[in-house]
Amino acid sequence: MPSLKNAGRSRSKKTDMRIILIIVLLLAGTTVIAQTNKTKKALAGSKLLVKTIFETKDSAVLESLFAAGMKHMAPKGKIESRAEAIKNIINNRSVFVQADMMVGGYGVAPAKDSTVVKYFYKGRENKPDGTSSPYTVNLVMVWVKQKKEMKLTRLETIRIE
Repeated sequence: MPSLKNAGRSRSKKTDMRIILIIVLLLAGTTVIAQTNKTKKALAGSKLLVKTIFETKDSAVLESLFAAGMKHMAPKGKIESRAEAIKNIINNRSVFVQADMMVGGYGVAPAKDSTVVKYFYKGRENKPDGTSSPYTVNLVMVWVKQKKEMKLTRLETIRIE
């Protein structure tokens, strides 16, 4: 017959295991919520970036979204610094008209220290000289958390002919 001394230890071990399990579940839940908030911020930043590149061309918005060491791989393969990217985006006088079917299309891949967002843009480019041509690009955006904000550290604009 088990002694009362051993029965007390058994209950104590079960209680300890329950407490440990609760702590682990709480920590796991907190991590999931943090990843979700990070992903939401990266996606919101990506949507604002796409609107800024193709519609508003607002330098203040670009300044707020781009990290200090941000690099942009332009459609023709040139690597641009943060300052060059902002200058080239705001000075692009083409007017872009997005295809109606392309209003969504964001793909998000969260990682431990970054979030990659991909976006497929398809539409028409109306150039200042009056010509118009199909314009299709795949944007790959890499976001990292800096302080409490998500900042864009890398942008790849891959032109699809």
